[in-house]
Amino acid sequence: LTERLASRNVAATQLPRVWTTLVKCTVSWLVWRYLIFLRWPDGEGFGANCTLPVTSQWLDGGKGYEQDEVELERCTAMEGIKITSILILRCIFFSAAARLGSKLQPVGLTGSIACGKSTVSKLLRDPSTKVEKDAFTVIDVDAVAHNILVPGKMKSDCGYRRVVNAFYREDIFVDSDASDASSDPPIDRRKLGDIIFHNPTKRRVLNSITHPLISKIMMKQIILEGLSPTSKKTSIVSVDIPLLFEVGLKMRLLFGIKVVVACDEQVQLKRLMERNTDLTRDQCESRIKSQIPISKKVQMADVVIWNNGTMKDLLLNVEKARGEVLARSHAFGGITLAKGIAFAGMAAASSCLYDVIQLMNA
Repeated sequence: LTERLASRNVAATQLPRVWTTLVKCTVSWLVWRYLIFLRWPDGEGFGANCTLPVTSQWLDGGKGYEQDEVELERCTAMEGIKITSILILRCIFFSAAARLGSKLQPVGLTGSIACGKSTVSKLLRDPSTKVEKDAFTVIDVDAVAHNILVPGKMKSDCGYRRVVNAFYREDIFVDSDASDASSDPPIDRRKLGDIIFHNPTKRRVLNSITHPLISKIMMKQIILEGLSPTSKKTSIVSVDIPLLFEVGLKMRLLFGIKVVVACDEQVQLKRLMERNTDLTRDQCESRIKSQIPISKKVQMADVVIWNNGTMKDLLLNVEKARGEVLARSHAFGGITLAKGIAFAGMAAASSCLYDVIQLMNA
């Protein structure tokens, strides 16, 4: 929730990163004050029934610990150690949870057919000339969808056998020699695509098999790239997902920032006809109409990359979008909720240890 709120476009143009920094610092303080703090604000004790001379003063705003208007006794050394341990464990728990939560906020990169999304994806994979560590890790959902149909490639996540069983009456295989009959014949994606394009029922059958597998693999890659990036130049995990808006609300909710690559409809049709010369104009128009209109996707987007002009124009638009995504995701000084909690925890633990040492010497 913190990452989602921080990524909203509040004065992003006039004051980039200010809103993001303000949200993360405020929530860090709130988590500390009301979740990790030694007592609830209504006066009920929360892990401590005594006071530490120094720590109690600065943690409670100089008021000291009072329960039911009765001043609590000073802690012994053992009680101080217990309080310090509780504080450290709470900070570790909340900091780790905040870090994991922040990594589960990928950027969704989408568009419509022949809008140039693949080109934009390649550009975002490389860092800009201004900052070294601003490249995007791009998880390609199309590649995942392709791999799960390759026999044996994805091991337990392979969908080959289930698709073959579901479409056993259809010709979905690549034409091959009889000598290859002993092995599993590869699926011809174009044949399979033609079948489901003209038959909504069979499309739903295929989606019921592939979508759960794709989602499972995608989530694994998001977590792995977030916690342990494969490249030191990346700071954003994104997912190249062509049908982000078409697959439903659940998928949309996964992405905190949605980036749409868009172009005018006339440009889109022209590019599709030039790219797929085997398709007629009517077939191209039919494929475009099978998706949500690009104008509606633009309205649902957080960031839009327009691709109507030359490659030079696209480069400029990509760098502008990269800067906006970074400003929404990264606070000043690399401040994160996890770091804010950890910093406060270290300060409190140090104060507690000081108090414990003083009590032991008393």
